[in-house]
Amino acid sequence: MKTRLAFLLAISITLAGCGYKLGEVRPTPMRSVRSLAVPNFKNNTFESRIEVLFADTLVKKLQQDGTYRVVNTKQADAVLYCTIEKIERGALRSVQNNVLATSEYSLIVTARFEVVDEGTGRVLMQGQAIGRTSFFSGNDLQTLERQGLSNAAIDLAENLTTRLSEGW
Repeated sequence: MKTRLAFLLAISITLAGCGYKLGEVRPTPMRSVRSLAVPNFKNNTFESRIEVLFADTLVKKLQQDGTYRVVNTKQADAVLYCTIEKIERGALRSVQNNVLATSEYSLIVTARFEVVDEGTGRVLMQGQAIGRTSFFSGNDLQTLERQGLSNAAIDLAENLTTRLSEGW
């Protein structure tokens, strides 16, 4: 009986230090925020018509995550403003017999974000989020790059949603 009690005590002490918590785990500045508005992104790049794509993808990820209700600006506790700062394209792989021809490209999208409390106007969180992807070259490089932008938008939305809901 004593060994069983000692064993249970040792297990409970060990598990107490694991850091698990039941329920929501929001970052400290976002504790009071229950609903969030996401207006269209601003675009400081030369790539046209990507603002809605990135905002729409982020809204879908936030809804899947479920930490915040996504509502319009008038009903929100806070507003998430995002600006696409730059899009970087680079060669990842060259064609096997021709080092001057590229077979795979990288695409990195950098966005700046700011969460503003709707009631006080105070900035709750701010920072940078990055979305990365790669795509292969083909006959229609422009279409392939546009699809790559969609994948980069998904990656950026996942990174930003994690940052807003978990703090890292």
